[in-house]
Amino acid sequence: MTGSAATGVGHRYRPGPGPGAVAPADRLLGGSAFALSAQARRLEARGVDVVRLEVGQPDLPGPPDAVAAATRELAGGHAGYTDPAGDPLVREQVAAHYAARLGRPVAADQVLLLPGSNLALWFTLLGVLAPGDEVLVPDPGFPPYAELVRLAGGTPVGYPLRPEHGHVPDPAEVEALVTARTRVLVVNSPHNPTGSVWPRDCLAELAGLARRHGLHTVTDEAYRELAEPGPDTPLYPADERTVVMDSLSKSHSMCGWRIGIAIVPPAAVRRFTDLLVNTNCCMPSFVQRAVPAALAATGHVARARAEYAHRRALLVDGLSAVPRVRVTRPRGGLYVLADVRDTGLDDRRLAGLLLHEAHVATAPGSLFGAHGAGHLRLSLTLPPPRLTEGVARLRTRLEDL
Repeated sequence: MTGSAATGVGHRYRPGPGPGAVAPADRLLGGSAFALSAQARRLEARGVDVVRLEVGQPDLPGPPDAVAAATRELAGGHAGYTDPAGDPLVREQVAAHYAARLGRPVAADQVLLLPGSNLALWFTLLGVLAPGDEVLVPDPGFPPYAELVRLAGGTPVGYPLRPEHGHVPDPAEVEALVTARTRVLVVNSPHNPTGSVWPRDCLAELAGLARRHGLHTVTDEAYRELAEPGPDTPLYPADERTVVMDSLSKSHSMCGWRIGIAIVPPAAVRRFTDLLVNTNCCMPSFVQRAVPAALAATGHVARARAEYAHRRALLVDGLSAVPRVRVTRPRGGLYVLADVRDTGLDDRRLAGLLLHEAHVATAPGSLFGAHGAGHLRLSLTLPPPRLTEGVARLRTRLEDL
């Protein structure tokens, strides 16, 4: 033992939580569509044919040029460390892509390549939250938004996305939730789980309230390429307190590649890089070098967007004919959020019933927040014949209620 360890002098680790204290991981509420996937897999292992609509895992292939680029890197033995924020040449190419997309200059230093886009939000929260600070998150919304806020010691405050408003937030209602403890606004359009695309004037008003109250903003644009009308979808007007959080998982069918991209204000680059050094070190180098090829695959993404638009229409039309189901037509993303409150059943109970009796896997809306209760999220990630089969099974079971 060293002298410090033996005598208790010098640097020491902090003790664990004392009696009655809550460890950070214990702040998480848990629950996700992945738990339902595990149940569906168990049924499939017994030979049951399950229509899998619970998780947004694209079934379309990824861009061939990106696969080829990664393969070349691995074959050439390029699998070492890179700079924590990413390979400098790749960051330059990514910066040029986003400058054109965002319509404003983006320096290569502002680009960070992350092993998963959730880290963009996580690092933002670690940089600005004190215990008890509040973060405005969409409700319903992607569950990790609220969970990461809790993990960082903050309090998530949901702003409602109501079906009667097309699942678009009311900026006045959002602003009414701002308090002296509010620090961050999370924006997500096109939206998960509703598929809503927020109008330009709504995004401008949200940006205005963020400026008035000195809030940081994280705008999650993972589904932007899968929106109608595609690349012309309105953007959140970013400023010097905005972090753009993006991913190639959904738009490019590259979930398992874990390609997260963050565009951060210059003042935040050092903090993000320090956090990367001490957590993930860097994204895998061969994956990084496939990113430019993926971003250049605009034709590939356009074909995926058209296919999902076709599936979206098919699923909405099918669900609209199912008794006691109401649907607000989404304009983007990979999901349809079906209102099943008229069934009289709790959405979690209904999801379980549909899985085990109709063999259709769906995600209960209450996983996504209080305003998701009474809904089911269905993914567009199966070929049209399977979507049609899933709707037919839903209809048959719900007619029997």
